[in-house]
Amino acid sequence: MRRVLIIASIILVFFVAITLRFVINKRAQPSEVAASSAKPVEVIRARRGEIRQELKLSGTIEANSNVTVFPEVAGKVVVMRVDEGSRVRKGDTLAIIEHETLKLQFRQAEAAYQAAETAYDQVKKLAKVRVDSQVAQARAQLAGAETSLQQVLDLAQMRTMSQTEQAEAGLASLQANLEKIKRGARDEDRNQAQASVNQADANLANAKSNFNRMKRLFETGAISAQSFESSQTQLDVANAQYDVAVEQMRLIENGAREEDIRSMEAQVEGAEALLKVARAQAETKSWEKDKALAESQVEAAKAALASAEALETAKSWEAEIIAVETAMIQAKATLDLANVRLDDATISAPISGTVSNRYLNLGGMATLNAPIFDIVDIDTVKAVISVIESDLNKLDPNGQGWVQVEALSNPVIGNVSFISPTLEPSSRSARIEFTIDNSTMELKPGMFAKVTITVAVHENAILIPRSAVIEDSAKNARSVFIVDDGFSERRQVEFGLSQGPIIEIATGLSEAEQVVIAGQHSLKDGETVKVVNP
Repeated sequence: MRRVLIIASIILVFFVAITLRFVINKRAQPSEVAASSAKPVEVIRARRGEIRQELKLSGTIEANSNVTVFPEVAGKVVVMRVDEGSRVRKGDTLAIIEHETLKLQFRQAEAAYQAAETAYDQVKKLAKVRVDSQVAQARAQLAGAETSLQQVLDLAQMRTMSQTEQAEAGLASLQANLEKIKRGARDEDRNQAQASVNQADANLANAKSNFNRMKRLFETGAISAQSFESSQTQLDVANAQYDVAVEQMRLIENGAREEDIRSMEAQVEGAEALLKVARAQAETKSWEKDKALAESQVEAAKAALASAEALETAKSWEAEIIAVETAMIQAKATLDLANVRLDDATISAPISGTVSNRYLNLGGMATLNAPIFDIVDIDTVKAVISVIESDLNKLDPNGQGWVQVEALSNPVIGNVSFISPTLEPSSRSARIEFTIDNSTMELKPGMFAKVTITVAVHENAILIPRSAVIEDSAKNARSVFIVDDGFSERRQVEFGLSQGPIIEIATGLSEAEQVVIAGQHSLKDGETVKVVNP
């Protein structure tokens, strides 16, 4: 029995061993099969790092300034101070054009301005004084006219009546003397004749005084010519009466002869005629004309005074000062213009730079529409590019760019100095300028330039090669495969920035995950994979 149990136990152990081996072999077979069917892939771990988005554009190097210099005046070039290639600074004299005529015009304008300035100074000092003088003169003229009127009023009628009375008295005296001569002289006749001489002498002196006064009034226009002629007549009568009185005195003293009597009778007839003239003048009332004339002169003097006082009230001297001041300003403007024209004969550099072209030689004739020089400023230059509409909002107006030209081994920095406010209709692009320091003069206008502009920077981005991405254009989707514990896993991802072959994954990946970079296009999600990185 014991032996049977031992044999049974051995058989059981053997059976268990065989069973265990079968089970082990059965389980090991799929693993070997799986290992033999795993797909080989290459992977790279997603890493964190800095990525930049850049625009790479082509353009041209241009001079900072390129100016063509034209003459402002025409004429022969009498001085030439620069050659092609000469370095000049702004304001340096380049050439001088003949300008003798311009000098003369300047002197003429200068003299005219000095005269206008002198006239202004004089008017400024004297204008008010002149108006005040006009007022004072007008007042004096009015006073004189009023005095003349009063004199006319005092003398006019009285003078005419006095002339008549004088003529009557003279006639009576002559008639009496004629009677005396005819009957013979007596002592009382002699005394009376002497008295007549004395009276005639007094009348003559009065007539002379009156004539002189009337002459002054006539010369000032205060009386008419008729009144003046009347005073002349009165003087003539007084002279005649004096001569008659003297003659009568002689006749009385010497005795009368027949011819003396006839002469006396003729004098009586003359006196009668003079009396008729005096009475006729009295009847015409010529003094009324003199009065009217004197009154009109008073009114004219009042009007002149009112006009002068109106100028004073209106401060007319201020307008006169403004007028001469305006003339002075115009003369100054003409002088300044002549000075500018004279300065235009000297051609100066409008900018600092290098003379790139000289179109005239010494002695050549400059004309207004023909250039004389080209001046280019390349101490700083510009890299000019065109940026399409969709990229414009990516540019920083105060940003920089790296400029590369074939002549230089290393790129240089350019600063954005201009962004055009408008687009070219044909290309829908805007002109952008980068200013570059060119103190070494290595950059030349016309060079081909490649400009790299950084438009965005992410410093802690998840980065993978762009080749790892599978794009489904139909679904507008992007994905990558990662390897997790020997199996593939497909992940949907979203892009961030891209820089050449490197791309930023904004969502869908974590740092250090293994991303398939080779063999991903034949993978399926959940497949067994074998990493075979070299």
